[in-house]
Amino acid sequence: MEWTLVVPMWQEASRIETTVARLADSKFAHPDIEVIFVDDGSDDGTAQICEQSCARYELSAIVRRLSVNRGKGAAVRRGVLAARGRVVGFSDADLSCGPDDIEEVFAIVGHGDADVAVASRTTHDTTIAQHQPWARRFAGAAFNLELRALGLTDLMDTQCGLKAFTASAARLAFEPMVTERFAFDVEVLARCRARSLRIVEVPVTWTHVEASRVAPVRDGLQMAVDAARIKWALRQK
Repeated sequence: MEWTLVVPMWQEASRIETTVARLADSKFAHPDIEVIFVDDGSDDGTAQICEQSCARYELSAIVRRLSVNRGKGAAVRRGVLAARGRVVGFSDADLSCGPDDIEEVFAIVGHGDADVAVASRTTHDTTIAQHQPWARRFAGAAFNLELRALGLTDLMDTQCGLKAFTASAARLAFEPMVTERFAFDVEVLARCRARSLRIVEVPVTWTHVEASRVAPVRDGLQMAVDAARIKWALRQK
């Protein structure tokens, strides 16, 4: 299998069909590419709608389910550890970065130019088609400052929901991962950095999609706490 794309889902009944349709009309419908949707304990029929949509648009994909809501990180980890591709990555279900950008990020790793490719909303060549509300931008900037102060990253954007890894890098990062909610990106990237893997930030075209699953205050506070826990956990290694 050439690539594996993991798509975590939670309460996506209203938009997962559109996501499936876009992927079915892209390189990700190729038989050498594996697509794994992971439902994070949704109670709105997301998994069933996803399966029906895959059949309707003839997208060969696997739909896995977590019995209860555990968090985006847990859903991504479930998919990554089941992946068979030489390059393994994940994208948010809203496709804020479209299929062309997903393909580019995967290709950078596939061509051997990096062990980890991280989509970034902050590089000079990035195009923001629709900005996040100011509160989310402020929270994101503050979180990045915390990560830098803790010495967990030197990247400008750890939280864009599109990343790709070599299969070996994915295993190194996700097998020991313990952060199950939104700060999981920080942990996997910090683990890759600790192994001196080659990490590159990739400019993309990014569009804010309404009905984001991240609550700036509640989840922002949880992410700040999780970042400190990640720092402590890595220090114990």
